Amino acid sequence: MRAMQFVHAAWTPAGAPPFPTLFALHGHGAHAQDLAPLAPMLAEGRVQVILPQAEFALDDAPFSYGPMFTWMQRGDNDRPLPGELERVAADLQSFFDEAVIRYSVDPERSALMGFSQGGFLAYRLALSDPGRWRGAAMLSTWLSDEAAADIHPDAARLPLLVQHGSNDPLVTIDKGRDSRDRLQALGMNVDYREYAMQHELGRQSLHDLSAWLTGLLLAD
Repeated sequence: MRAMQFVHAAWTPAGAPPFPTLFALHGHGAHAQDLAPLAPMLAEGRVQVILPQAEFALDDAPFSYGPMFTWMQRGDNDRPLPGELERVAADLQSFFDEAVIRYSVDPERSALMGFSQGGFLAYRLALSDPGRWRGAAMLSTWLSDEAAADIHPDAARLPLLVQHGSNDPLVTIDKGRDSRDRLQALGMNVDYREYAMQHELGRQSLHDLSAWLTGLLLAD
């Protein structure tokens, strides 16, 4: 099957399967290992973390830390080609299906997280198919028109954690606040938090993310 051609990393905790699991999508210009160091820090290290890698290598990215990748194929104007969001979302949905089996994922205790461009995808995946997830975290990202236009009726019950840095120079705080306002107007269950940080995960935001995941995936 094509989907498992996604290069990916997985961090599995001690204990017996099936495992509560977080699927984490990295941002533009990163790779599967970019968010991996967070895995043992989240939810007391008791949650499995699976990290797929984007498909397209960036030829102009700095290679001091290895190749960097982006999720969507781009045209001459550096914008995603038409239909790319839907294509990548469908491939990731197939990847999730296969990973549930391969990594003994507890399907009743699964969450989705996306950072930056990964969060752009996570909005689309979580809001259109909320029954797959116990919750979703969107970090330093924005809600696209496509995701807002294709929201499943059950999405209002899905817990959403939205974190954004007030000093973010890449995805400005206005985009985070606009996403919050649109989600609230759509009746979504959103927990929005701002931090004095840039385009990153800071100490407090990581602490809050970990606590949120603990309550989401480990509470009876």
